Parts: sequence; structure tokens; C-alpha cells
Amino acid sequence: MSSITGVSSYSKYLSLVRNLSGGQNDINRLSEQLTTGKKSVDLNAYGPEVQKLLDLRAEMATKSNYIQSINTAAPRVQATDKVLTSLESIVSSWTSSTTLPFQPGPASVASPINTNPEGMKLSVDPAKSKLTVGAKYTVTAVPSQQGGNGTFDVTVTDGLGGKTTRAINLGTTPPNDGKGYNFNISGGPGEGAMLNLTFDTLKASASSSFAVSFPQADQVKDRAEGAMRDIQALLNQRFGDRYLFAGSRYGTEPVTDLLATKQTSKITLNGAVVNADDYFEVTVSGQTFGYQVQAADPKSLTFVAQTLTSQINAANPALPMTVSTSNGIITLVGQDPGQKFDLSARVVNSATVENSVDTPSTTQAPTATLPQIDRFTLNGAAVDIGDTFEFTVAVGDPDDPYNQNYYTKNPTVPRDLPPYQTYTVRYTVSDTDYAAGVTDVSQVADRLRQQFATLNPAPPVTIDAVGNGPGIALTSTANADPNHPNRTSLFSTSAKVTNGSLENTISVGTLPPEQDSLINVPYADPPDLPFYDAEYLSKGKNAEAYRKSQVTIDDNLNIAYGVSADDKAFQTLVKAMQMVRTAAANPGKWTEYSTQAREMLTQATDQIRSIHAKVASDSATLENIKTSHTESVATLTERLATIEGIDQTEVAARLSSAMNVQQATYTVAGQTQKLSLLNYLA
Repeated sequence: MSSITGVSSYSKYLSLVRNLSGGQNDINRLSEQLTTGKKSVDLNAYGPEVQKLLDLRAEMATKSNYIQSINTAAPRVQATDKVLTSLESIVSSWTSSTTLPFQPGPASVASPINTNPEGMKLSVDPAKSKLTVGAKYTVTAVPSQQGGNGTFDVTVTDGLGGKTTRAINLGTTPPNDGKGYNFNISGGPGEGAMLNLTFDTLKASASSSFAVSFPQADQVKDRAEGAMRDIQALLNQRFGDRYLFAGSRYGTEPVTDLLATKQTSKITLNGAVVNADDYFEVTVSGQTFGYQVQAADPKSLTFVAQTLTSQINAANPALPMTVSTSNGIITLVGQDPGQKFDLSARVVNSATVENSVDTPSTTQAPTATLPQIDRFTLNGAAVDIGDTFEFTVAVGDPDDPYNQNYYTKNPTVPRDLPPYQTYTVRYTVSDTDYAAGVTDVSQVADRLRQQFATLNPAPPVTIDAVGNGPGIALTSTANADPNHPNRTSLFSTSAKVTNGSLENTISVGTLPPEQDSLINVPYADPPDLPFYDAEYLSKGKNAEAYRKSQVTIDDNLNIAYGVSADDKAFQTLVKAMQMVRTAAANPGKWTEYSTQAREMLTQATDQIRSIHAKVASDSATLENIKTSHTESVATLTERLATIEGIDQTEVAARLSSAMNVQQATYTVAGQTQKLSLLNYLA
């Protein structure tokens, strides 16, 4: 082939390559436009409109970032709004008298358990009493050192640290404070309570006990504790990766147990007489402390309480509590709120002596020459403090007190018989007499002899002399009257022993939650944390805990949104609900506590509404700004489209045409590759 022919073929080849390359470039360009929706991704393609395009893109990016920030913050604000709605509902329900009544309701008093009804039997009048919920009242009677023999010091304890004592003698001292005797409790959370007690019997050492409850107040307490658990759960509400009310501590649950208080328990030693070999035991969190009273020890419950307190304070390892004692009451206070400890106690009393008396009998019937003699004997190896011995001499017929029936049956006899009359002497062994030597029935018999000899008016009967032992002989001062031959007895005798049954007991009680002190605690402001904060005990101060989340939603526009659990509204609400629980646990102070609770609930309502309004305003602001940004993005999109946008139909048509041309070019190229000299000559 000549050179001219070669040049021509090479030229055709280059032209073919150019056509194929150019066609493919057109296809690629049109495909990219169709895919991206833009004329070009290369800014150089836009010429003088490049700067305008860059400004529009920058503005759109800024608006999109604002929208993204709002989309992150808005759901948290909306969740906060819902929580606040729930909190408002809780507060609203507690401002109703249906949920928080104006009165604690009637008390329910269990029937008193009289351990020695012959010695002491009592009843309580709830209508005339002012009682304390959760109290277990123990009433103890012991011979009094005030007044005469037969007077008893009656002590009432409530098992919560309260106590009161007054001297009572049913024979000589009628109640001067209305029907029944009023006992005003002092000390402990039950202070101010008043028990109206009626004594059917009070003649020997004994004890009684009964428990008190307030069903309606208990229901209020249960509802209050349920509401506090709900409030705690709401303030610990989590949304996404953070706690809504934790402030800057996104991953820290902000509120601890709202029901947690320092456990305060009381061990009350009931009784008045401590005997050698009495054993007292207290168990605290698995550690047991005990003491058996020795013969040389002071015989008082105060001494026993002090001894046990010293043992508890000397425990190794040390117990996490403060232990103190006063007036026979041991107080145990836990160190930290929410820290619980188990507590139990028992007493093993030393053996007591049971005394008795023989039935009196007439050992010598009266005759015209002989007086009547009656005898009886006191039995027992010893006596106990609080034992009561008595005997009665009756002259005449109790069924015919003025002898009228006798005179009717015997109309000829003189009407000179004395009317029916009884002469009773009673002696109770007191601790003073016991210490002075009245320790057996012989000394008791002598005390009865002494009392009988001093009766005024004197009975027509004499008693044997002091020192004649436990057997007592009674002799009439006259012989049988021959003018009344049908009378075979000049007097009758009866005797009785009421053994004192005063076993020492221990009452263990945990005090109801007492939160009234929080009323006077000022609100916690930065850096101090409120008492219910999860970090209160560990840190106490943390100003960052109050810092709210911030979001930039527009140029030069930042919003601090959300609410911290430390907000004053929540502090007021928590204190108010704790005061409700305190009122329910202390019906004796119901009016005082419930009134304070209502005042605080009203404050909490206003404060929560205020922060709720702020949250609602933030939510509306976010929504409005987001709408504005969305509209701006739509406008920017249209403006960008006018610069870099394409006509989809036109580009699609041009792409189809370019692909057809390219296909035809490839076909021609293929046919050209098949040419040869033989084909040409043919």
C-alpha cells in the first residue's frame, strides 16, 4: 500500500476514535446530570454564577444544621412536657380533700391484754383519747411511794419513746379529769397523745398492753408513699442517651429514694421492778447483747438500759448508728438515710413467788362464856413487791343489813343488834418495805395486824399480837348474847391474796418518718445539692448539676432548655409529699402537718406550672423556628435549582439520542474492521 493510502487510513482511524470518545463523554455527562439532578458537579461549569451558588449552598447547610439541632432537642423538650403534665396531675390530686382528708379518721384500738386482771384491769376510751398511730401502749402499775398503802404509780409507755406516770388509788382518789384517768404522753413522736383509761381493778402490781392503728391514716400514708415513688420515677425519666432531669450529668440518675429516712428505733424497757437474775437481751443486725442482773446491781431499768447501750456502742465491728439511752429507753439512729437495720429484744424474768391464804375458819364458836375466834394463815416461802394481801371482817348479815327479817322472825327479842358492817384491811408490799425487811408472809401478817388495830371506828373484834407469825387469829370482843339464842356467829371472815404479776417486758418500735424538720431547711441553690439528690451524700456540692442543655437554633439565638431535678419546684413538691407522709404517720399532729402540706402543695403547683409554661414556650419556639428554617430551605432549594438544576425530560431525551449515535458509531467501526484487499477487489 502506498504512503498516501496509509495516511488516509490512519486519519480515518483517528477520526473514528475521536467520535467514539466524544460520544462516550456526552453520554457520561448526560448520565451524571440525570443522576445528580445538576448541570455539573464541577463549579467551573457555572462560570460567573459560582459565587452565588456557593453562598446559597452555605446558607442551606447552616439552615439544615439548625433543623438537625432542633430535631435533637425538640423530642427531649416534648418528653419533659409530658413528665411535667404527669407531675401536675399528681399534685392536683393531693390538693383534693378526697385524697388528703382534713381529719385522720377514727382510731382502732385493740382490746387491752390484762396480764393479771385480778391485780389490774383497765379499758381505754378512744373517743376521749388522743392517740398515736403505730404505738403499742404498755400500762404498768407498781406500789407508789406517794400516798398511803394501796396507791399505785401507773406508768404508760408508747413504745416510741414517750412515757408518763401518775399515782392512782381507786379507794381514795377519784379521777379529777373527767370519767376515767387521763395520761398525757411526753417524749418521742407520740408526744401530745392522751389516753383516757378506766380502771375496773387496781390492787396489785400488774401490766396491760394494747396497740393502736388509724386505718384511714394508714391508707393516706400508703398512697403518699406510692405518689413519692411515682415522682421519683418521673424525675429519673430517661430519654435516649440521657436522663431528662439530670442537668449536665447526662448519664447520672439524679434522684435517690425519696422514701429514704434515717431509721430511728426505740427499745423501751417496761416495768418498774428489776430482780436479780432477770436477763435482758437486744439483737442488732445479727449482733446479740445481753445482761443478767446481779445481786449487787442497782435494781432499775435505767441501769439495765445504760448497760446494754454501753455494750452496743462497744460493738466490734462498730455498728453504723448512734445509740443513746434516757429514762430506760434506748434510741438507735442509723447514720445514713435509707440504711436499714434489724432489731429485736427479749426479757427472761427470774422466778416469782405465788402466795396464797387458807380459807378462814371458826376455831371457837361463841357461847355465853366464850368469844368467837376465827383463824387463817398466809402461805408462801417469800413475797414479791406488788403482792397484795387483804382480809375482811363482816359483822351482821349482808342479806339483812338492818336485821329486819330477823326481828320479824323473832318478835320477842330485843332490837339491839348492830347493823351490817364490814372492816377491811389491805396491804401491798412496796419496794421500800421490801428493802426494810418485809420479805416473807410473817412480816406481811404483822403489817395486817398493825392496820387492823388502828381501824376507826374499831370493830367488835380484836386481833392477835404482832409477832405471831403468818397465822392470824381474830377474837370477838363479846360472848354470845343469851337474848339472841338463834345467832350462832358474831362475825364472819374472808381473806384473799392477789399476787403481783409484774414481769418486765421490752417494746421494740421503729419511729414513723419524721420530716417536719425539712420545712425550715432553705432551698438548695448552686453549688449545694438538695437532700434527695443522688450525689448529696457523696458530694454535697455540684454547681454543674444545675446547668441545662443548650441548643443553637438560629443565628445569634441559643435556647437553654429542659428542667433540672434540683429545681425549687421539685424541692417544694418533695418536701410537701414528705410532710403528707409525716401527717399520716402522726395523726396526733394531723392538723398541723396536713395544713403545712397543703400550703406546700399549693406552692409546688404554682412553681411547676411556671416551669411547665417555660418548657411549653421552648417547645413552641423550637417548632416555630424549625418551620421557618424548613421554609427557608425550600426557598433555597428552588434558587439553587434555577442555577444548577436540569430539565429531566430534556436530558433524558438527549441521553437517549447520544446513546443511539454512539451505538451507530460502534456499528460502523465494527464493519470497518472487517475490510480487506480481497473484500475490496470483490
